[in-house]
Amino acid sequence: MSREPDSHESYLVAAGVLHWAAAILALSLLAIVLLVYAWARPVLTAGEPPAQPIPPQPRLQPDPAADIAAERALQRSRLDGYMWADKAHTVARIPIRRAMAMVAAGQDGPVPASSTERPR
Repeated sequence: MSREPDSHESYLVAAGVLHWAAAILALSLLAIVLLVYAWARPVLTAGEPPAQPIPPQPRLQPDPAADIAAERALQRSRLDGYMWADKAHTVARIPIRRAMAMVAAGQDGPVPASSTERPR
């Protein structure tokens, strides 16, 4: 035997309460945003970098491809060549391939040039 309930759920909604709750939520959100903006504004304006002067004319590179090629050639010559690292000639730079071979071999001293690079 099934028994019928005496009452059912009401589908009526208290619209006035929901409108007040939505209004309070919206006003709270607006207040929070304004408080955060007022709090962060001095921090944001204090961190602005100083205006940098505009360089004199001409401001464009006449040949960017040549400039980057020259820079890469300079970097490659520093990586692949020998050079004194100080004015007293006590520390020297060696080619990067040779230095990597020395580190890989675990050697503190020089590595024979024939094992790491071709003579030029």
